[in-house]
Amino acid sequence: MKQKQYGLSWIDIPEQYDIPDVTKNIHLKSVHKKDICGINGTVPHLFIEGDNYPALCCLLRTYTASIDLIYIDPPYNTGNGSFTYDDSRFLVQLPDGTHIPCSNPARHSAWLSFMERRLIVARSLLSDSGCIFISISEDEYSRLRLLCDGIFGEENFVNNFMYLHGKGKKNRWSRTMQQSTVCYAKVRNKLGPFSIVKKTDWAKTNTDNDPRGLWFSASISFSETRSNPRHTQYFSVSSPSGIVWTRQWLYTRQEMDTMIAEKRIYFGPGPQYENVPRRKVFNGEECQIIPPNIISCADSTRSAQSYLDNILGVKNAFINPKPVNLVSYLLDMTQMQKNATVLDFFAGSGTTLEAVLRMNNADGGKRRCILIQSAEPCRNTDKNFSSVADIAYERCRRIMQGYTENTGTIIPGLGGSLLYYCISSQ
Repeated sequence: MKQKQYGLSWIDIPEQYDIPDVTKNIHLKSVHKKDICGINGTVPHLFIEGDNYPALCCLLRTYTASIDLIYIDPPYNTGNGSFTYDDSRFLVQLPDGTHIPCSNPARHSAWLSFMERRLIVARSLLSDSGCIFISISEDEYSRLRLLCDGIFGEENFVNNFMYLHGKGKKNRWSRTMQQSTVCYAKVRNKLGPFSIVKKTDWAKTNTDNDPRGLWFSASISFSETRSNPRHTQYFSVSSPSGIVWTRQWLYTRQEMDTMIAEKRIYFGPGPQYENVPRRKVFNGEECQIIPPNIISCADSTRSAQSYLDNILGVKNAFINPKPVNLVSYLLDMTQMQKNATVLDFFAGSGTTLEAVLRMNNADGGKRRCILIQSAEPCRNTDKNFSSVADIAYERCRRIMQGYTENTGTIIPGLGGSLLYYCISSQ
């Protein structure tokens, strides 16, 4: 047997669904009384209540290689009780019965066993052009990276998108200002390029004294060797001096003709005009750029908490929800199609579905979201909700159908339909 040369090793801690054929008897049972009927013709979103491992196995039957994007915010396993899945295996004992104190490094084995099973299924659900985002803190970041390298392949790592979440978490030696969101592609060379829209303010020169002010040049074509002659945007463009450039462009012929007429295409200094054509971008204009891996534009965790409390009408029913605009930012920068399918199998308070609803509402898209959330008890024992699944569902219902704030302000719904399922073995 070939000895493993490099990787991550841990004590595998089994789950009840590891028993052969158990998941074959699990199916999704519709709960019609919790369905949310929206606008006719809208593709319904799915809400699945139950343990996410068997739920993911059920999705494999119809969604293998069909999910475009996955976002999850799993338990961080900080050692202070945040790994709350109600199962006596976790942080309690090893397979031989040895008790595990919370401070014992063996607690990482429980977390890794838990995550590995779910991420293996998640990879099978992703389309070849899909990707997964995993939010994580410093406690398990390094182990998550090695785990994902083994499951998705080190070559499919995209980046660590770090969210600056407020005042940060401090100790005696430093203040941690960021939270990581690890991104892996199913097949990186099939994953489309990421980009965001940003209003430019970094142009410092005006080479040709354009009366519109400072500008910089942006690429608008592929090189000749990378151009596809069969592409609809493969054509020739002539400079003012008669030099012809034949390649694949990022714009249609009509769009290029318009930009040339408006003198927005820079061919280099005259009278030679021999540079590869590029688009002039002026300060104050919106421009598609490659996203940085530091996300500083999202709301703080404190404002996200206040926002959720306002929706539910209850304070701290769910602690530390992710900001909607953080998840929206991650979804939007992937430039996924408007009919994409998004999965979140650690749904928490339902932030991901709200982000998808807001994107659809903004651009008329028909993206579909699948949420999976267990019926784990609410941590603060709030009497308004019996479980986290109840919190997520109620948030989704209010965002879809509208709600009234404590101040009396009526917030209109975003629309959409939702089908509710639970895990069943009968």
